[in-house]
Amino acid sequence: MKRLLFAALLLPLLSACQFDAGIVVCEDGTTPGPQLPVPATIRDLQTQLGAARQTFTYTPGQVNTFTGAKGTIVTIPANAFVRHGQPISAPIQLTLREIFSRADMVLSNMPTVSNGQLLESAGEVFLRAADQDSTVRMVSGAVIRLQTQNPPTLASRDSMRLFVAPASAGTGSNNCFNWNLNSDPGSTLTPTATGNTMTVSSLLYNNGIGWFNCDRFYGTPNPLPLVVQVPATNVSDLNTMVFAVFRDMNGTLAVCNFTAPNVFQTANVPQGARVSIVVIRTENDKLYYGRQDGTVQAGTPFAPVLQETTAAALVAELTSL
Repeated sequence: MKRLLFAALLLPLLSACQFDAGIVVCEDGTTPGPQLPVPATIRDLQTQLGAARQTFTYTPGQVNTFTGAKGTIVTIPANAFVRHGQPISAPIQLTLREIFSRADMVLSNMPTVSNGQLLESAGEVFLRAADQDSTVRMVSGAVIRLQTQNPPTLASRDSMRLFVAPASAGTGSNNCFNWNLNSDPGSTLTPTATGNTMTVSSLLYNNGIGWFNCDRFYGTPNPLPLVVQVPATNVSDLNTMVFAVFRDMNGTLAVCNFTAPNVFQTANVPQGARVSIVVIRTENDKLYYGRQDGTVQAGTPFAPVLQETTAAALVAELTSL
C-alpha cells in the first residue's frame, strides 16, 4: 500500500519531466528515477550521460521564447520555419542541449579545440528541429538568438568569438572533434553583462549547423604533445576515451589519436598546464574510470589507474573537477 501511495504521489511530478535515452530531465533541472544502467559502449555512454536533450514546442505565428534547464534563453521570431519551401502552420518540436561544465564536455564528447588550437568556452548550445528533421529549414533572413550565462569556472570572458559545428558533432567516439570559427557575417556573438548572445542566421541553420559556442583562443605557449598510456588490455578508441580537463580554465581536450596497443595522444598542449587526465572504459558490461592530476611536461606521459565504477559515480566524479 505504501508503495502504491508513493507511486501515485510521484506521477504528477514526473509529468513535468522529459524522458530521453535513460535520462529524466525535469523543469527544475533535477533527474529523478532509478540508477542509470551501465553503458555498453562509449557511444552509449555519451548518449546516456551527455548533455540532456530538452524538447520545446515552437508555435508559428508568434515570437517564441524558451529557457533551458541551465539558463539559456532561446528567442525565435514568428513564422521562422518552412518545410519543402512551404510555411509551417502547425507546432513543431525543437531540441535544445546546453554544455557549460567541463564534465558535460567530457560526457558529451564536445571538447574545446579549433584546428589544433585550444579554446576556453563560455557555453556550448545545440538547437535543431527534433530528430534533426532535415525537411525543416529556416526562412531566409530569419535569425535565432541564444542568450547564455557565463559559467563560474570561466577564467576570462575577454575576446569571446562565435564558433560553430555540424549538428552531428560529438556523436562519434573515435573521431577528433573540431570547432570552426564562424565566417557568416549574419551570425554574431555579442557580450552581455552576465554572458553572451549568439545570433544564428538562416544561412548557418540551413547548412546543417546545430552547435554554437562562445569561445576564446586560450593560447599555447611552449606547446607540447600530451601522451596517455592506458593500463589495460584490449584497448581501442571504440571502448576507451581519454580527456584532458584543464584545472585553471573552462576547457577540455579529447586525447583522441590512438596508437595500438594502448597509447592516446594529442598535440599543442601548453607546457606547465595543470590538468586532470581522465580515462573512461566500457568492457564486458562493466564501466571503468581513472584519473591522474599533474602538469604537462616534456617526455612525461600520464597513466591513470583504472577502477570499476558506476554511471552515477562517474558523473559525480567528473562534476567535482
